[in-house]
Amino acid sequence: MERLGPIVATTALPTVRGQVEAARAALASGADRAEVRLDLLAPGEDPEGLLALAGEVPLLVTGSRSRPAPGEVERFRRAQARGAWVDVPLFEDLPEDLFGLAPSRLVLSWHAPEDGPSDLGAAFAALSSRPAAVRKVVGTARDFGDNLAVRRLLAERGGAGDLCAFAMGLPGQMSRILSLAWGSCALYASAPGCPPAAPGQIPLAEALGLYRCREIGPRTPLLGVAGWPLARTGSPALHNRWLKAADLPHRFLPIPASSLDALLEAAPGLFIEGLAVTHPHKAAALARAAGASRLARAAGAANTLRLLDGPGWSAANTDVYGVRRALAGTGRPGRVLLLGAGGAAAAVALALRGRGPVAVASRDPARARSLASRLGLEAVPWGDRRRTPWDLLVNATPSGQEGEETPYPFPLTGRTVFDLVVREGGTPLLREARARGLRAVPGEAMLEAQARLQFRLLTGRRPPILDGLSVPRRE
Repeated sequence: MERLGPIVATTALPTVRGQVEAARAALASGADRAEVRLDLLAPGEDPEGLLALAGEVPLLVTGSRSRPAPGEVERFRRAQARGAWVDVPLFEDLPEDLFGLAPSRLVLSWHAPEDGPSDLGAAFAALSSRPAAVRKVVGTARDFGDNLAVRRLLAERGGAGDLCAFAMGLPGQMSRILSLAWGSCALYASAPGCPPAAPGQIPLAEALGLYRCREIGPRTPLLGVAGWPLARTGSPALHNRWLKAADLPHRFLPIPASSLDALLEAAPGLFIEGLAVTHPHKAAALARAAGASRLARAAGAANTLRLLDGPGWSAANTDVYGVRRALAGTGRPGRVLLLGAGGAAAAVALALRGRGPVAVASRDPARARSLASRLGLEAVPWGDRRRTPWDLLVNATPSGQEGEETPYPFPLTGRTVFDLVVREGGTPLLREARARGLRAVPGEAMLEAQARLQFRLLTGRRPPILDGLSVPRRE
Protein backbone atom coordinates (compact mmCIF):
# COMPACT_ATOMS: atom_id res chain seq x y z
CA MET A 1 0.00 0.00 0.00
CA GLU A 2 1.27 3.48 -0.88
CA ARG A 3 2.42 5.45 2.15
CA LEU A 4 1.85 9.13 2.83
CA GLY A 5 5.33 9.84 4.22
CA PRO A 6 7.33 9.62 6.30
CA ILE A 7 8.74 13.04 5.34
CA VAL A 8 6.21 15.46 3.85
CA ALA A 9 7.46 18.89 2.74
CA THR A 10 4.97 21.77 2.62
CA THR A 11 5.13 24.48 -0.04
CA ALA A 12 3.72 27.57 1.69
CA LEU A 13 4.09 30.13 -1.12
CA PRO A 14 1.53 32.41 -2.82
CA THR A 15 2.31 31.51 -6.44
CA VAL A 16 1.86 28.31 -8.45
CA ARG A 17 5.34 28.62 -9.89
CA GLY A 18 6.85 29.06 -6.45
CA GLN A 19 5.06 26.03 -5.03
CA VAL A 20 5.97 23.87 -8.02
CA GLU A 21 9.66 24.80 -7.75
CA ALA A 22 9.63 24.29 -3.98
CA ALA A 23 7.96 20.88 -4.36
CA ARG A 24 10.58 19.71 -6.85
CA ALA A 25 13.39 21.05 -4.63
CA ALA A 26 11.94 19.27 -1.58
CA LEU A 27 11.76 15.92 -3.34
CA ALA A 28 15.28 16.36 -4.71
CA SER A 29 16.45 17.10 -1.15
CA GLY A 30 15.05 13.87 0.27
CA ALA A 31 11.37 14.45 1.09
CA ASP A 32 9.06 11.52 0.36
CA ARG A 33 6.09 13.66 -0.64
CA ALA A 34 5.39 17.32 -1.37
CA GLU A 35 2.31 19.02 0.05
CA VAL A 36 0.96 21.83 -2.11
CA ARG A 37 -1.43 24.29 -0.49
CA LEU A 38 -4.35 25.53 -2.58
CA ASP A 39 -5.51 27.79 0.24
CA LEU A 40 -2.25 29.76 0.29
CA LEU A 41 -2.31 30.77 -3.38
CA ALA A 42 -2.79 34.47 -4.06
CA PRO A 43 -5.98 35.62 -5.83
CA GLY A 44 -5.67 35.12 -9.57
CA GLU A 45 -3.31 32.15 -9.36
CA ASP A 46 -4.61 29.12 -11.29
CA PRO A 47 -4.43 25.94 -9.13
CA GLU A 48 -4.41 23.75 -12.23
CA GLY A 49 -0.67 24.29 -12.42
CA LEU A 50 -0.32 22.51 -9.07
CA LEU A 51 -2.61 19.65 -10.05
CA ALA A 52 -0.46 19.02 -13.12
CA LEU A 53 2.32 17.89 -10.76
CA ALA A 54 0.20 14.99 -9.55
CA GLY A 55 1.09 12.76 -12.46
CA GLU A 56 4.82 13.46 -12.09
CA VAL A 57 5.77 13.45 -8.40
CA PRO A 58 4.43 12.11 -5.06
CA LEU A 59 1.96 14.83 -4.13
CA LEU A 60 -0.45 15.74 -1.34
CA VAL A 61 -3.01 18.40 -2.26
CA THR A 62 -4.37 20.40 0.66
CA GLY A 63 -6.90 23.21 0.85
CA SER A 64 -8.68 25.13 3.57
CA ARG A 65 -8.07 23.96 7.15
CA SER A 66 -11.66 24.53 8.31
CA ARG A 67 -13.79 23.21 5.42
CA PRO A 68 -13.27 22.94 1.65
CA ALA A 69 -13.56 26.24 -0.16
CA PRO A 70 -15.69 26.50 -3.32
CA GLY A 71 -14.09 24.49 -6.09
CA GLU A 72 -11.65 22.62 -3.86
CA VAL A 73 -13.57 19.33 -3.76
CA GLU A 74 -13.60 19.07 -7.55
CA ARG A 75 -9.87 19.77 -7.60
CA PHE A 76 -9.37 17.06 -5.00
CA ARG A 77 -11.16 14.58 -7.25
CA ARG A 78 -9.00 15.50 -10.25
CA ALA A 79 -5.86 15.31 -8.13
CA GLN A 80 -6.74 11.81 -6.92
CA ALA A 81 -7.51 10.74 -10.47
CA ARG A 82 -3.93 11.71 -11.34
CA GLY A 83 -2.48 9.71 -8.46
CA ALA A 84 -2.19 12.35 -5.73
CA TRP A 85 -3.22 12.17 -2.10
CA VAL A 86 -5.62 14.82 -0.76
CA ASP A 87 -6.28 16.28 2.69
CA VAL A 88 -9.86 16.97 3.78
CA PRO A 89 -10.59 18.65 7.13
CA LEU A 90 -13.13 17.20 9.53
CA PHE A 91 -16.05 19.58 9.98
CA GLU A 92 -19.55 19.33 11.42
CA ASP A 93 -21.56 18.52 8.29
CA LEU A 94 -18.91 16.59 6.39
CA PRO A 95 -20.76 14.18 4.05
CA GLU A 96 -20.67 10.52 5.06
CA ASP A 97 -19.17 9.57 1.68
CA LEU A 98 -16.41 12.20 2.01
CA PHE A 99 -17.45 13.75 -1.30
CA GLY A 100 -16.87 10.42 -3.06
CA LEU A 101 -13.10 10.69 -2.61
CA ALA A 102 -11.07 7.47 -2.55
CA PRO A 103 -10.17 6.61 1.08
CA SER A 104 -6.94 4.88 -0.04
CA ARG A 105 -5.32 8.25 -0.82
CA LEU A 106 -7.12 10.42 1.70
CA VAL A 107 -5.87 12.25 4.80
CA LEU A 108 -8.72 13.19 7.11
CA SER A 109 -7.40 15.98 9.33
CA TRP A 110 -8.28 17.83 12.52
CA HIS A 111 -6.48 20.92 13.81
CA ALA A 112 -6.94 22.09 17.38
CA PRO A 113 -8.35 25.57 17.99
CA GLU A 114 -5.71 28.11 18.95
CA ASP A 115 -7.71 29.66 21.78
CA GLY A 116 -8.51 26.73 24.02
CA PRO A 117 -7.58 23.23 25.24
CA SER A 118 -8.25 20.25 23.03
CA ASP A 119 -8.98 16.57 23.52
CA LEU A 120 -6.73 14.72 21.07
CA GLY A 121 -8.28 11.36 21.90
CA ALA A 122 -11.78 12.61 21.12
CA ALA A 123 -10.51 14.12 17.88
CA PHE A 124 -8.97 10.80 16.85
CA ALA A 125 -12.20 8.99 17.67
CA ALA A 126 -14.19 11.39 15.51
CA LEU A 127 -11.76 10.95 12.63
CA SER A 128 -11.91 7.16 13.00
CA SER A 129 -15.64 7.17 12.33
CA ARG A 130 -14.90 7.90 8.66
CA PRO A 131 -12.87 5.89 6.14
CA ALA A 132 -9.43 7.33 5.41
CA ALA A 133 -5.91 6.04 4.86
CA VAL A 134 -4.48 8.51 7.41
CA ARG A 135 -6.01 10.39 10.33
CA LYS A 136 -4.10 13.56 11.08
CA VAL A 137 -4.46 14.98 14.62
CA VAL A 138 -2.74 18.32 15.17
CA GLY A 139 -2.76 19.82 18.63
CA THR A 140 -1.73 23.30 19.70
CA ALA A 141 1.12 23.36 22.21
CA ARG A 142 1.13 26.20 24.70
CA ASP A 143 3.75 24.60 26.94
CA PHE A 144 5.97 21.55 27.28
CA GLY A 145 3.20 19.33 28.67
CA ASP A 146 1.18 19.51 25.46
CA ASN A 147 3.89 17.45 23.76
CA LEU A 148 3.19 14.67 26.24
CA ALA A 149 -0.44 14.57 25.12
CA VAL A 150 0.73 13.93 21.55
CA ARG A 151 3.08 11.22 22.76
CA ARG A 152 0.31 9.50 24.72
CA LEU A 153 -1.99 9.51 21.69
CA LEU A 154 0.70 8.03 19.47
CA ALA A 155 1.59 5.42 22.09
CA GLU A 156 -2.06 4.36 22.29
CA ARG A 157 -3.10 4.68 18.65
CA GLY A 158 0.01 5.07 16.50
CA GLY A 159 2.36 2.58 14.91
CA ALA A 160 -0.12 1.11 12.42
CA GLY A 161 0.70 3.63 9.71
CA ASP A 162 -2.67 5.39 9.79
CA LEU A 163 -2.08 8.13 12.39
CA CYS A 164 -0.13 11.35 11.97
CA ALA A 165 0.08 13.51 15.10
CA PHE A 166 2.09 16.46 16.38
CA ALA A 167 1.51 19.87 17.96
CA MET A 168 1.69 23.32 16.40
CA GLY A 169 3.41 26.27 18.07
CA LEU A 170 7.03 26.80 19.12
CA PRO A 171 6.48 24.76 22.31
CA GLY A 172 5.38 21.90 20.04
CA GLN A 173 8.59 21.66 17.98
CA MET A 174 9.70 18.76 20.14
CA SER A 175 6.62 16.77 19.07
CA ARG A 176 7.39 17.46 15.41
CA ILE A 177 11.02 16.40 15.66
CA LEU A 178 10.16 13.21 17.57
CA SER A 179 6.87 12.43 15.82
CA LEU A 180 8.24 9.55 13.73
CA ALA A 181 10.01 8.05 16.73
CA TRP A 182 6.79 8.27 18.74
CA GLY A 183 4.79 6.39 16.07
CA SER A 184 3.47 9.02 13.68
CA CYS A 185 3.26 7.90 10.05
CA ALA A 186 4.47 11.29 8.79
CA LEU A 187 6.44 14.36 9.73
CA TYR A 188 5.63 17.68 8.08
CA ALA A 189 8.47 20.14 7.36
CA SER A 190 8.68 23.32 5.30
CA ALA A 191 10.01 22.91 1.76
CA PRO A 192 13.22 24.69 0.69
CA GLY A 193 12.68 28.43 0.27
CA CYS A 194 9.31 28.35 2.05
CA PRO A 195 8.25 29.85 5.36
CA PRO A 196 6.63 27.59 7.96
CA ALA A 197 3.08 26.68 6.99
CA ALA A 198 2.14 26.73 10.68
CA PRO A 199 3.85 27.98 13.86
CA GLY A 200 6.66 25.68 14.91
CA GLN A 201 7.11 23.87 11.59
CA ILE A 202 10.81 23.14 11.05
CA PRO A 203 12.61 23.43 7.69
CA LEU A 204 13.17 20.26 5.69
CA ALA A 205 16.95 20.78 5.90
CA GLU A 206 16.73 20.68 9.70
CA ALA A 207 14.46 17.64 9.76
CA LEU A 208 16.79 15.66 7.51
CA GLY A 209 20.18 17.16 8.36
CA LEU A 210 20.28 18.85 11.74
CA TYR A 211 17.96 16.47 13.63
CA ARG A 212 18.15 13.44 11.28
CA CYS A 213 14.55 12.65 12.17
CA ARG A 214 14.37 9.48 10.07
CA GLU A 215 17.00 7.87 12.29
CA ILE A 216 15.57 8.78 15.70
CA GLY A 217 14.18 5.74 17.48
CA PRO A 218 11.80 5.46 20.43
CA ARG A 219 14.77 5.06 22.82
CA THR A 220 17.23 7.47 21.24
CA PRO A 221 18.96 9.39 24.06
CA LEU A 222 18.04 13.07 24.06
CA LEU A 223 19.59 16.32 25.20
CA GLY A 224 18.00 19.74 25.00
CA VAL A 225 17.93 23.40 25.87
CA ALA A 226 15.19 24.36 28.32
CA GLY A 227 13.85 27.88 28.83
CA TRP A 228 10.74 30.03 28.67
CA PRO A 229 10.07 31.50 26.24
CA LEU A 230 12.53 29.91 23.86
CA ALA A 231 12.00 31.65 20.54
CA ARG A 232 15.70 31.99 19.71
CA THR A 233 18.52 29.57 20.38
CA GLY A 234 21.56 28.46 18.41
CA SER A 235 22.31 25.56 20.78
CA PRO A 236 20.65 22.75 18.75
CA ALA A 237 22.68 23.57 15.65
CA LEU A 238 25.95 23.58 17.60
CA HIS A 239 25.35 20.43 19.63
CA ASN A 240 23.79 18.35 16.86
CA ARG A 241 26.73 19.01 14.55
CA TRP A 242 29.11 17.92 17.30
CA LEU A 243 27.01 14.87 18.13
CA LYS A 244 26.97 13.73 14.52
CA ALA A 245 30.72 14.30 14.05
CA ALA A 246 31.43 12.41 17.28
CA ASP A 247 29.21 9.52 16.10
CA LEU A 248 27.04 9.78 19.20
CA PRO A 249 23.38 8.68 18.95
CA HIS A 250 21.92 11.63 20.88
CA ARG A 251 19.79 14.46 19.52
CA PHE A 252 19.72 17.95 21.01
CA LEU A 253 16.27 19.59 20.96
CA PRO A 254 14.74 22.96 21.78
CA ILE A 255 12.39 22.45 24.76
CA PRO A 256 10.32 25.50 25.72
CA ALA A 257 8.96 24.84 29.22
CA SER A 258 7.48 27.28 31.70
CA SER A 259 8.02 24.82 34.57
CA LEU A 260 11.41 23.19 35.06
CA ASP A 261 9.86 20.81 37.60
CA ALA A 262 7.42 19.42 35.02
CA LEU A 263 10.23 18.89 32.52
CA LEU A 264 12.58 17.19 35.02
CA GLU A 265 9.80 14.88 36.15
CA ALA A 266 9.04 13.77 32.60
CA ALA A 267 12.65 13.65 31.39
CA PRO A 268 13.64 10.06 32.29
CA GLY A 269 10.55 8.65 30.53
CA LEU A 270 11.44 10.68 27.43
CA PHE A 271 15.08 9.44 27.54
CA ILE A 272 16.32 12.98 28.19
CA GLU A 273 19.79 12.59 29.71
CA GLY A 274 20.92 16.19 29.97
CA LEU A 275 19.80 19.78 29.61
CA ALA A 276 21.23 23.16 28.83
CA VAL A 277 19.21 25.54 30.98
CA THR A 278 18.51 29.15 30.13
CA HIS A 279 16.26 32.01 31.32
CA PRO A 280 14.37 31.86 33.69
CA HIS A 281 15.29 28.44 35.10
CA LYS A 282 18.96 28.73 36.08
CA ALA A 283 18.37 29.30 39.80
CA ALA A 284 15.73 26.56 39.85
CA ALA A 285 18.15 24.18 38.10
CA LEU A 286 20.62 24.59 40.94
CA ALA A 287 17.92 24.21 43.58
CA ARG A 288 16.59 20.98 42.04
CA ALA A 289 20.01 19.34 41.65
CA ALA A 290 21.26 16.56 43.89
CA GLY A 291 24.82 17.85 43.46
CA ALA A 292 26.45 20.92 41.98
CA SER A 293 29.84 22.24 40.88
CA ARG A 294 31.69 24.90 42.86
CA LEU A 295 31.05 27.55 40.19
CA ALA A 296 27.33 26.76 40.07
CA ARG A 297 27.09 27.15 43.83
CA ALA A 298 29.10 30.39 43.73
CA ALA A 299 26.88 31.80 40.98
CA GLY A 300 23.71 30.62 42.66
CA ALA A 301 22.64 29.30 39.26
CA ALA A 302 23.23 26.36 36.91
CA ASN A 303 22.98 26.25 33.14
CA THR A 304 23.76 22.54 32.76
CA LEU A 305 21.93 19.52 34.21
CA ARG A 306 23.00 15.92 33.71
CA LEU A 307 20.83 13.00 34.80
CA LEU A 308 22.66 10.84 37.33
CA ASP A 309 22.68 7.03 37.33
CA GLY A 310 20.88 7.22 40.64
CA PRO A 311 17.98 9.56 41.35
CA GLY A 312 18.49 13.22 40.67
CA TRP A 313 20.52 15.59 38.54
CA SER A 314 24.03 17.00 38.65
CA ALA A 315 24.32 20.75 38.07
CA ALA A 316 27.14 22.81 36.60
CA ASN A 317 27.70 26.35 35.30
CA THR A 318 29.56 26.83 32.01
CA ASP A 319 28.44 30.45 31.59
CA VAL A 320 31.40 31.77 33.61
CA TYR A 321 33.81 30.09 31.20
CA GLY A 322 31.81 31.40 28.26
CA VAL A 323 32.00 34.99 29.52
CA ARG A 324 35.74 34.76 30.03
CA ARG A 325 36.26 33.41 26.52
CA ALA A 326 33.94 35.98 24.95
CA LEU A 327 35.78 38.88 26.59
CA ALA A 328 39.28 37.52 26.02
CA GLY A 329 41.23 40.02 23.99
CA THR A 330 39.12 43.03 25.00
CA GLY A 331 41.64 44.15 27.59
CA ARG A 332 40.97 45.19 31.16
CA PRO A 333 37.24 45.77 31.57
CA GLY A 334 37.59 48.92 33.67
CA ARG A 335 34.29 50.03 35.17
CA VAL A 336 31.51 47.54 34.45
CA LEU A 337 27.79 48.21 34.39
CA LEU A 338 25.91 44.92 34.51
CA LEU A 339 22.25 44.93 33.48
CA GLY A 340 20.25 42.09 35.03
CA ALA A 341 20.49 40.10 38.23
CA GLY A 342 19.66 36.54 37.20
CA GLY A 343 21.83 33.50 36.63
CA ALA A 344 23.55 34.90 33.55
CA ALA A 345 24.36 38.13 35.38
CA ALA A 346 25.87 36.16 38.26
CA ALA A 347 28.12 34.31 35.78
CA VAL A 348 29.29 37.65 34.35
CA ALA A 349 30.01 38.98 37.83
CA LEU A 350 32.02 35.88 38.76
CA ALA A 351 34.00 36.04 35.52
CA LEU A 352 34.87 39.72 36.06
CA ARG A 353 35.26 39.69 39.83
CA GLY A 354 38.58 41.16 40.88
CA ARG A 355 39.23 42.81 37.51
CA GLY A 356 37.55 46.13 38.28
CA PRO A 357 34.50 47.69 39.90
CA VAL A 358 31.15 46.16 38.87
CA ALA A 359 27.81 47.91 39.33
CA VAL A 360 24.60 45.94 38.83
CA ALA A 361 21.18 47.32 37.86
CA SER A 362 17.97 45.35 37.54
CA ARG A 363 14.29 46.04 37.08
CA ASP A 364 13.96 43.99 40.25
CA PRO A 365 15.88 46.06 42.84
CA ALA A 366 15.72 43.33 45.48
CA ARG A 367 17.46 40.86 43.17
CA ALA A 368 20.10 43.45 42.30
CA ARG A 369 20.80 44.10 45.98
CA SER A 370 20.95 40.37 46.70
CA LEU A 371 23.41 39.70 43.87
CA ALA A 372 25.53 42.71 44.83
CA SER A 373 25.67 41.64 48.47
CA ARG A 374 26.56 38.05 47.63
CA LEU A 375 29.32 38.80 45.11
CA GLY A 376 30.67 42.12 46.36
CA LEU A 377 29.18 44.40 43.71
CA GLU A 378 27.58 47.82 43.84
CA ALA A 379 23.79 47.89 43.33
CA VAL A 380 22.39 50.90 41.51
CA PRO A 381 18.72 51.70 40.87
CA TRP A 382 17.44 50.77 37.41
CA GLY A 383 16.46 54.38 36.83
CA ASP A 384 20.04 55.53 37.56
CA ARG A 385 21.79 53.23 35.09
CA ARG A 386 22.11 56.04 32.53
CA ARG A 387 24.00 58.14 35.10
CA THR A 388 26.35 55.31 36.10
CA PRO A 389 29.74 55.59 34.32
CA TRP A 390 31.05 52.50 32.58
CA ASP A 391 33.79 51.26 30.28
CA LEU A 392 32.12 47.87 29.71
CA LEU A 393 28.34 47.57 29.47
CA VAL A 394 26.95 44.02 29.78
CA ASN A 395 23.36 43.12 28.99
CA ALA A 396 22.39 39.96 30.89
CA THR A 397 18.65 40.50 30.48
CA PRO A 398 16.42 39.02 27.74
CA SER A 399 15.78 42.53 26.42
CA GLY A 400 16.55 42.83 22.72
CA GLN A 401 15.41 39.37 21.65
CA GLU A 402 12.52 40.85 19.69
CA GLY A 403 11.69 44.22 18.18
CA GLU A 404 13.67 47.32 19.01
CA GLU A 405 13.51 47.06 22.77
CA THR A 406 16.80 47.98 24.45
CA PRO A 407 17.84 47.66 28.11
CA TYR A 408 19.87 50.88 28.07
CA PRO A 409 18.90 54.33 26.78
CA PHE A 410 20.92 55.75 23.90
CA PRO A 411 23.41 57.22 23.22
CA LEU A 412 26.19 54.90 24.40
CA THR A 413 29.27 56.60 25.75
CA GLY A 414 31.54 53.80 27.03
CA ARG A 415 34.15 51.64 25.36
CA THR A 416 32.79 48.07 24.99
CA VAL A 417 29.29 46.57 24.86
CA PHE A 418 28.72 42.88 25.50
CA ASP A 419 25.18 41.62 24.86
CA LEU A 420 24.46 38.04 25.90
CA VAL A 421 21.33 37.92 23.71
CA VAL A 422 21.79 35.96 20.47
CA ARG A 423 19.92 37.53 17.57
CA GLU A 424 20.30 37.53 13.81
CA GLY A 425 21.94 40.78 12.73
CA GLY A 426 22.68 41.74 16.32
CA THR A 427 20.51 43.32 18.97
CA PRO A 428 19.55 47.03 18.88
CA LEU A 429 22.11 47.57 21.65
CA LEU A 430 24.93 46.05 19.60
CA ARG A 431 23.89 47.88 16.44
CA GLU A 432 24.04 51.18 18.33
CA ALA A 433 27.46 50.27 19.75
CA ARG A 434 28.84 49.59 16.29
CA ALA A 435 27.32 52.79 14.92
CA ARG A 436 29.10 54.72 17.69
CA GLY A 437 32.44 53.04 17.02
CA LEU A 438 32.43 51.02 20.25
CA ARG A 439 33.68 47.47 20.49
CA ALA A 440 30.64 45.16 20.24
CA VAL A 441 30.78 41.60 21.58
CA PRO A 442 27.75 39.46 20.53
CA GLY A 443 26.16 36.70 22.54
CA GLU A 444 27.31 34.14 19.97
CA ALA A 445 30.87 34.50 21.30
CA MET A 446 29.77 33.36 24.73
CA LEU A 447 27.30 30.75 23.50
CA GLU A 448 29.77 28.75 21.45
CA ALA A 449 32.46 28.84 24.15
CA GLN A 450 30.20 27.71 26.97
CA ALA A 451 28.52 25.14 24.73
CA ARG A 452 31.85 23.40 24.12
CA LEU A 453 32.37 22.88 27.83
CA GLN A 454 28.71 21.95 28.21
CA PHE A 455 29.01 19.29 25.51
CA ARG A 456 31.89 17.69 27.39
CA LEU A 457 29.93 17.67 30.66
CA LEU A 458 26.82 16.17 29.02
CA THR A 459 28.50 13.52 26.87
CA GLY A 460 31.89 12.89 28.45
CA ARG A 461 33.51 13.71 25.11
CA ARG A 462 35.33 16.77 23.82
CA PRO A 463 33.42 18.41 20.97
CA PRO A 464 35.06 17.76 17.60
CA ILE A 465 36.81 20.65 15.88
CA LEU A 466 34.75 21.40 12.78
CA ASP A 467 35.65 23.79 9.99
CA GLY A 468 33.47 26.88 9.84
CA LEU A 469 31.43 26.00 12.95
CA SER A 470 29.72 29.05 14.40
CA VAL A 471 26.44 29.83 16.02
CA PRO A 472 23.78 30.16 13.27
CA ARG A 473 21.93 33.44 13.13
CA ARG A 474 18.65 31.97 11.88
CA GLU A 475 15.42 31.49 13.90
